[in-house]
Amino acid sequence: METIGIIVAMPQESDALLRLVEQRDCDEHGSYRFYHFRISDRVCWLLTSGMGRVRAENATRVLIEAASPQLLVSVGIAGAVNADLQIGDVVNSTNACILENGGQAGPLQPLAHLSQMAWQSAQFILKSGGAELYAGTAITTHGTQFVPQEPGQFPNSVLEMETGGIAGVAAEKGLPLLSLRSISDGPRTPIPFDLEQMMDEQDNIRIGKIIKTILGHPKMVPGLMRMGRNSRKASDNAAIALIAAMRQPGPIINW
Repeated sequence: METIGIIVAMPQESDALLRLVEQRDCDEHGSYRFYHFRISDRVCWLLTSGMGRVRAENATRVLIEAASPQLLVSVGIAGAVNADLQIGDVVNSTNACILENGGQAGPLQPLAHLSQMAWQSAQFILKSGGAELYAGTAITTHGTQFVPQEPGQFPNSVLEMETGGIAGVAAEKGLPLLSLRSISDGPRTPIPFDLEQMMDEQDNIRIGKIIKTILGHPKMVPGLMRMGRNSRKASDNAAIALIAAMRQPGPIINW
């Protein structure tokens, strides 16, 4: 029976997965809470790491020690780098890189990609809801940054904060990593504030800073409401795609 370790950054992303699961158990390992459930003949361990690369790295090590998975999955929401991806589309990143402050992208790390049957299952259910599935690149960074690139360098690239860290641990342990990220924002529907300015150096959200910014700029409220709706849609679509891929009987990934 295959064991799959799933890492999400935020409770909204784990809640989206758990709503699709009929039965689950919960236990704790140190400061982490794990949910266990089965999809077909696969045992899944779900862990919410918190935002940021360092938290994702630490949580992945704990997950590997606790569950001994054969496959790791980074799933959740992300921002589109280019305007061709729509809200709710899902990107299976087959490469990941880390974008350091200052705009220098590190080397690409290969990731696992969905098998043909898993891709077709995920694609079918996404299309029924008006979304698409793409292959692309995960660019891991702190907050929101400009991504310097040449045309075609990072096709269907998504900007997020965890996958690069998880990929480093996966490579160290010799484990495949699958990345499924759904679009919650992008050039057409940007986050209505500078995310990096709302976070400290440990990737903690500065709630006081956000409240102060909103009070000083009340016209941001409609944009924040839109961001909330888009994030929920993206979280749901990422979860739907992963569950569909795991429910089909064949291998989930090619690796």
